[in-house]
Amino acid sequence: MTNAETLTGRFAATVGAHAVRTALRVGERVLTYAQLAREIADRTPVLTRDLPADRPVPVVADGSPDAVLDLLTILFSTHPLVAIDASSPRSRVAVIREQAEALTLPGCALLAFTSGSTGAPKAVRQGHALWLNQADELAAELGIVPGTAVAQALPIAFGGGLDITVTTLLAGGELHLIDARLDGVADTVATLTRWHADSVHLSPALLRPLLAESGAEAALAAVRLVATCGEALDAADLARLRAVAPHVTFVNRSGSSETGNLAFGVYPPQRPLPEGTVPAGKLAAGKQFRILDDDGSELGPGATGIIELTSPYLSLGYVVDGRCTDFPEVSPGVRRHRLGDRGRIVDGELHLAGRVDDTVKIRGYRVDIGEVTAAARAVPGIGEAVVVARTDLDRTAQDGTPGGTALVAYLAPPAGDSPPSLATVRTTMAAALPAFMVPTHTVLLSALPRNARGKIDRAALPLPPRRPHHVPPRTTTERLLAPMWADLLGVDEVGTDDDLVALGADSLTMVTLLRRVEDAFGVTLPASAPVTHPTLAAMATAIDAAGPERTGGDIVELGEGHTDTRPIVFAFGGAGESALAFAPLARRLSGFRVIGLHAHGLETRGIPDWTVTAAARRGVRHIRAIAPHGPYRLIGHSLGGVIATEAARILTADGETVEHVVYLDTVLSGPLQRRSGHLFTSVDPAEQAPAQPDSVADPDAAGADAGDLWRTRLHLLTAGWWPRPAQQQWSLFHELGRRTAMLHRLRPWAGPATVVLAQDNPDPHEWWDTVAPAHHGIHTVPGDHNGMLRAPHVDHTAAVVTDALTGVRT
Repeated sequence: MTNAETLTGRFAATVGAHAVRTALRVGERVLTYAQLAREIADRTPVLTRDLPADRPVPVVADGSPDAVLDLLTILFSTHPLVAIDASSPRSRVAVIREQAEALTLPGCALLAFTSGSTGAPKAVRQGHALWLNQADELAAELGIVPGTAVAQALPIAFGGGLDITVTTLLAGGELHLIDARLDGVADTVATLTRWHADSVHLSPALLRPLLAESGAEAALAAVRLVATCGEALDAADLARLRAVAPHVTFVNRSGSSETGNLAFGVYPPQRPLPEGTVPAGKLAAGKQFRILDDDGSELGPGATGIIELTSPYLSLGYVVDGRCTDFPEVSPGVRRHRLGDRGRIVDGELHLAGRVDDTVKIRGYRVDIGEVTAAARAVPGIGEAVVVARTDLDRTAQDGTPGGTALVAYLAPPAGDSPPSLATVRTTMAAALPAFMVPTHTVLLSALPRNARGKIDRAALPLPPRRPHHVPPRTTTERLLAPMWADLLGVDEVGTDDDLVALGADSLTMVTLLRRVEDAFGVTLPASAPVTHPTLAAMATAIDAAGPERTGGDIVELGEGHTDTRPIVFAFGGAGESALAFAPLARRLSGFRVIGLHAHGLETRGIPDWTVTAAARRGVRHIRAIAPHGPYRLIGHSLGGVIATEAARILTADGETVEHVVYLDTVLSGPLQRRSGHLFTSVDPAEQAPAQPDSVADPDAAGADAGDLWRTRLHLLTAGWWPRPAQQQWSLFHELGRRTAMLHRLRPWAGPATVVLAQDNPDPHEWWDTVAPAHHGIHTVPGDHNGMLRAPHVDHTAAVVTDALTGVRT
């Protein structure tokens, strides 16, 4: 290797070409290239102490001018530099010194140590070829030429800081060193304002508070380029930069100790911003990239996998237990290295997707933590986010599964900003991610803890607060209230002892919840209720105390009770569903008094009806007791539509008028189709929704476990009579309704009817031409089977039902 192919030789050439130019500004010291070269020459014998060439020399950098000059002296000597940040923990310094002691590293320019954020720091032997190539490429990408004023606000002992230091001094630029850890953000802004740098280089963790600081616009007024490195940056941060300095070009630098430059994400002022995390960017030159699966096979374009690089500009290898290990050579001078990072290449741009060890199994699904972290960073009001997979949490209280892996999201707002509520964070993430990727716990912090190298200190992340032992909702009201809490708070499930405030509800969440309670239950709770009744059980009790009138255990008054003079609509609930499920719909049917009916024995002790006809007769007795004569308007949800039909038939046979029957997502396929296939013979078999096979449709079918069959039969025989927890009771009545449907033989309803189906209803619409031949229309509304009765979809459902009941044909 010739002298010109080393950092020492390249620097000497730069000094010869730019001797009188300013080279370095640190603190109050300003040195030209000639002066800097003399300083280095004077310090070399003192620092190297006649050590053999190629012996590493550690230098502790504390930000002072002397420490900076010591570091540059070794950097441009014949000795490999070991840069140690003065704020590093003693344990890290001890590891570094131990590994660097008594080594001889031919061809090595620096012995770099990784951050150790995912384990113990690794010693990487970086050769001169890597550094010279990196400096040339960075100078070209960042526009650093002779005389360029470069403000370097990254710690000089860190890889990202050394990158800019070497690049600037080999290109003949003016290196202005700033250490925000010593000076503070306000002084950093003042220094940038005074120095009028052409470019500023810093970490995302410093960029965020700098942009929030008074005077940021003046500090960046003369700056043409801002570059960050060291961690992912969110597009929201880039948007803030543009708001403060719209003329600036932004560069997202990505690299590693093993590979040098990886990619450059360049965003001039006119380039549209990406969504979420800013991509790493266009691939570094002189390097061949491959994306591999876990078995080492190359993946196709756009696939996410392990990143592998082949290049003459990679590091030489590691130092492990005092011995040098080399990266494999594929040809003389050309090495290959497989990173511990995952990514994909799309249109020539690298998108990083987290560490290889950041891929975990959650509930049987493979989850890329990088994607979850990106979703967390994208939440409005969040400045920093890290998501970790923890196995040290007692999850029994949450999902009944001891141990296991749980995702925990740690988030912090931008400096000086107030964080959003936990409820807002969770619901925003839940809207952006599949359910299995949503973190089990979310922790808001004022700032994320960082280690001495400025990386997030994962060991210092606190355990999330424990929730109470999970007790499932026990009453009907608790069961209906729990999904509202879960939806507004962004949690999987809510127990009776969960606390609204502890789960992160803010005032807006509380007000929204009170409105939903009023909408769903027809009661108005005081504004103080979320505080005075903060648990699910307490709030349910308050709702019951002020709740709608219930009569006879089978019917629920959803209007104003006996004083309500509006026309009556009788609503039949589905199998295993309380009539309270109609509450949101009833609130929107403003021209009618709605009275709900559900299965006998569901809420009070009683023997259930085992046939549709028996349920219809019982319903008619309640209807005639409330309204002895018609005309009658009937609504039925799910199986309730079939019961409503039979009730209409009974009322008509008694000489009464049934004005309208509205079917709400009554599913004809499945159990009902078992005995009613004769109604659908005119439909093309290819268009029919397949009926369930008997082995699935009938739990008593041959092959089923005998013990399970007898337990199910015993439970069904005691349904409605033997007291059970609400969830078991509702599930049992759902099974009872399913069996009732299997035994029922559908008969067409020839009277006026309207069919309202959820968007996931599987039945061909033509079937209703046979089941309700005089129907006034078949309408599909947003939401699933139950969601069509809840906000926000219930508004659409209510509009269709209102038209049907008022005689409007659509």
